[in-house]
Amino acid sequence: MAIDVICTGCHKRFQVSDQYAGQKGPCPGCKTIIEIPRLEGVVVVHERETTSTGAPAKLDSIRRQQTTVSKLELVISTSCILCGLILAFIVRTSLPDENSTPSGLLPWLAGIALGAGTSLLGYIVLRPQDTEIANNRTTLLKGILIGVSYGVLWRIFGYVVVEILTESDGVILPAVIILALAIVGVASFVPAFVFNLEYMQGFVHVFLFIASLAIYALIAGKIAFIAC
Repeated sequence: MAIDVICTGCHKRFQVSDQYAGQKGPCPGCKTIIEIPRLEGVVVVHERETTSTGAPAKLDSIRRQQTTVSKLELVISTSCILCGLILAFIVRTSLPDENSTPSGLLPWLAGIALGAGTSLLGYIVLRPQDTEIANNRTTLLKGILIGVSYGVLWRIFGYVVVEILTESDGVILPAVIILALAIVGVASFVPAFVFNLEYMQGFVHVFLFIASLAIYALIAGKIAFIAC
């Protein structure tokens, strides 16, 4: 008989043979040491009664598959994204003229809010469907901290573009593109490692933040604001 096990580290669900009941071992995904339940603690679900056609005998015995979307994570992620977009409107109204660029605390707050929101949203979308819902502080803290790091990296990138990669005749575009690709390539490893995702899933996670920055820049007045 196979025993259902839920990892306490990555919250993935998998099965092990009953010969390992009561023992400890590493999770195949995140390598967290977990304890296999003893056989006396395992609930055996008997097969439902069916009709001659193979359908369940009672319709009320059919249950929906449990969703992997955490309401708390969803509320926090959407709230952060909305705050970031509202700050984009405030940035636009605070610019003295069309030639001005955003500065001060507002772009930092917008970047951090968008980063935290898209980080949690990306985790909700990208995590495996067999991942157990975990409305705990650890999951939320990981997502928010990754998002905050995205926002900080974006502002550092903007500073480098304005102060170092901008000359009298304009921005050094090839250098900006190379720097942006390097940051995205390295940053993609972070969610992949923290959330136990594939590298390409980590890239998608970062891309969600970049997409939110594009929307922020458009609302703030210029698409160029994505890089400053």
